[in-house]
Amino acid sequence: MSSPTPVGSTQGFVLGQGFQLVGKHDALIAHDGSLRLFAEITANPDRVEVRAREAYQTVLASMQPGWSLRILQVYWPDPLPRQEFEQQVRGWKKPENEGAEILRQGLLIFTQEYSLPFTRRTLLEFSYPGQEGLTWWEGLPGLFQSYGLRLQFLPAAEIQKLAYQICNPDLRS
Repeated sequence: MSSPTPVGSTQGFVLGQGFQLVGKHDALIAHDGSLRLFAEITANPDRVEVRAREAYQTVLASMQPGWSLRILQVYWPDPLPRQEFEQQVRGWKKPENEGAEILRQGLLIFTQEYSLPFTRRTLLEFSYPGQEGLTWWEGLPGLFQSYGLRLQFLPAAEIQKLAYQICNPDLRS
């Protein structure tokens, strides 16, 4: 039996019809009229032990038959380390010799011109099945927290950035 949506299909993003509020969460209206809720999973820095595998197993076991959940791992431009380094270089005192000044200027040019480093983001996409699914979705932060992970629901602006990054990645920026 084949899946109604092929694995890896981005058609729902490309042909998205806007956003709708589901409970207190923004949902993408997919090409077929279904509603898609999104969240990001990160490690809780206050917890030493992170048990992601166990968390995923528990989440999948708690789902009702017929529900659809996709786990996305995307590589995302991460400008923060570059910006921090650039600020540090700009804060250096004026070098006393020409060689050190050339090095400083070269580092500044490098931070402005070279492509950004990437970070991996783990995201959930849940196809909204109705009110029962919403109750389950809203309980996920507590479930993930018990395994040392944080779950943050994505607002419409972040979902739009995600769709753009997946469908139109610019690896130079």
